[in-house]
Amino acid sequence: MPEYWIGDAEGRVLGPVSLDVVQDLVNSGRLTEITRVSRDGRNWGTPAGFPEVMTLLLNAPSPDALLQAERQEAARVREQLRAMQGRPPHEIFRLDRFASVDAYRNAFFKLVKRFYPDRVRAQAHPDLRKAYADAFQFLSKLMVHIEKDLAAGIPVSPLPVVRPVPPPPAGEDEPLTPIPAPPPQTARPFTVVPRGMTPLPRPSPLVPPPPDGPYSYQPHEFVGFERREDRVEVTIRVTARNSRMFTDHPLANLKADGFFLACAKSLPLGTLVDVIFRFDEERREVRSRGRVILENTGGDPSKPAGFGVRFITLVEQDRRFMQQFVEKIAAK
Repeated sequence: MPEYWIGDAEGRVLGPVSLDVVQDLVNSGRLTEITRVSRDGRNWGTPAGFPEVMTLLLNAPSPDALLQAERQEAARVREQLRAMQGRPPHEIFRLDRFASVDAYRNAFFKLVKRFYPDRVRAQAHPDLRKAYADAFQFLSKLMVHIEKDLAAGIPVSPLPVVRPVPPPPAGEDEPLTPIPAPPPQTARPFTVVPRGMTPLPRPSPLVPPPPDGPYSYQPHEFVGFERREDRVEVTIRVTARNSRMFTDHPLANLKADGFFLACAKSLPLGTLVDVIFRFDEERREVRSRGRVILENTGGDPSKPAGFGVRFITLVEQDRRFMQQFVEKIAAK
């Protein structure tokens, strides 16, 4: 199946992805103002040069149709959430009653990724944003509950229901918020730029944050990037201050088998990465391999520029060392 790389006006590059994925992103409103397309990630052209992509763009749903579809999706998610509440966790994750914590974690990540906040476009219907956030929070709390039960050596029990999701009134649809009319300055209808290529914006220069603010990885803390034949090698000097790359990002953190590196350098989604962490305080080096699962090149000022990596291989002894390092820093 042909693969594509897509560049948009927000400074993001997505790829390689199939045409089916591009269609899903366009139909859900998550790809807007596409400025360039490539079949190999190196040679780029305008959308008009790719008829199969252009067809998807020209048939993209209208803003009103998109909001209506999102409203309906919110109702479906709320119904799913109602069905999950009070059920045994192994049934929710479709596992054996006596499944291991690793089996639960794997099943959790497969299920929760559908409700990642990043999957919802900025202009999405508020009910969909709320429904996804509620589902994400419920599954995250459930996973913490499962880990506590298994660590205590007791059978995994259902998560106590604090505030059940109320069912809709009998014979009526889900009572959702009316579709708002977005103000002109925030409404960003889908746009195609057929004449010439719009260059992706450069990330803003990194400014050292205040001591208690969000951390951005600074250039002097890099040992370097080195490109290999099929991957990138990243060497990172780990300090007390930048140790938050293992904890702060909600989707790429050590508990989720990854980390988020906030820096001016961004790597495309799917890039295979060999990572070398150098812990100067402990005089220790940890080597692992992972894959880029999140990227932001700075086009969205509300999110830090950088990229998130999920580990493919990480020795358990090294994982424990990193966890202890993070805990020690947090205790100071």
